[in-house]
Amino acid sequence: MDFLNRAYAKNQRARASLGSMPDIATRMINVLNNRTGLQLATMGIRDRIDTIMLIKRVLTLRNYVQTLERKCQDIQVGVNAFATKITALYGRGLPSLVNTVGRLLPHEKYAKKVKNYITQQLTALTSTPEGVGPPTGQEIYDKLQNLFYIEHEINHLFEVPPNYYK
Repeated sequence: MDFLNRAYAKNQRARASLGSMPDIATRMINVLNNRTGLQLATMGIRDRIDTIMLIKRVLTLRNYVQTLERKCQDIQVGVNAFATKITALYGRGLPSLVNTVGRLLPHEKYAKKVKNYITQQLTALTSTPEGVGPPTGQEIYDKLQNLFYIEHEINHLFEVPPNYYK
């Protein structure tokens, strides 16, 4: 999310620096194509090549801004889909992906955390408190079904592996 916020901020700065220049640039192309060198000189355009290079820079920056906006929207859609799925998994008891400081856990530590969670769930199935009978088949089924659901969802969290190169 920090990456997206920085990209949005930089994109807004670039868009502000462009202003109305892309509209002017397309009109300037028509002017350059339809005027002679003498007519351009009377308009104050001494060098056609410098003007063309300026127009090219403006249009290239406009294309970059539009592309960055599309990519940010695509990433935002992916982030929102991931957040929806991970929230559902948290609701089913999946341990948190972040540590106490708010940073993502390394893969090894998170795998250990998930194994501990599963072990706790399984030991809770087999241990019975004093005065209460053994767990019923439905209780065991519910706990195991929840663990299998979580495992299945973790395995299929990304329908397509993320590719931020696109």
